[in-house]
Amino acid sequence: GGGLGHGPGAMVGAALAARDRGQFPVAICGDGDMQMASGALWTAAHYKIPLLCIVNNNLSWYNDEEHQIEVAKMRGRPPENAWIGTTTINPEVSFTDLARGFGCWAEGPIEDPDDLAAALKRAVKQVEAGKCAVLDVRCKPR
Repeated sequence: GGGLGHGPGAMVGAALAARDRGQFPVAICGDGDMQMASGALWTAAHYKIPLLCIVNNNLSWYNDEEHQIEVAKMRGRPPENAWIGTTTINPEVSFTDLARGFGCWAEGPIEDPDDLAAALKRAVKQVEAGKCAVLDVRCKPR
C-alpha cells in the first residue's frame, strides 16, 4: 500500500517544476490513484499549472482485484467474486466530469484507440495555452 494515491499530487508537483523550467509535463495516472487524490487537479487549475494528465482507466482497482483472486483461491472461495468492491462500474466514474468540476479541460472517455491521437492533439493545445488537460482513456486490465 505504500504510495497509494501518490500519483496526482506528484504529477502536479512535477508539472509545477516543469512549468518553471519551460518543459511540457505529461503524466499517466491510474484511475484508482486519481480517485484517491483527485483534488490535486484543483491545485493545477487554481495555480495555472500546465499539465497533460492521461487517466489510464480500466474501470477497476485492478491490482487489488488480482490480489483478491489469489486470496480467494488460497481460501477456497469463488475467485469470480473478486470484482466486488474493486471495480468502478454501475456507475462508472466520469473523470471528464470530475476534472471539469475542478476547473480543468477534459475529454473522454476515449475508448477507440484510433481516436487517441486527435484527442492528444486537442489536449496538447490546452496545455500549451497554460491549462491542465485531462484525458480519460479506457484500457483493458492486464
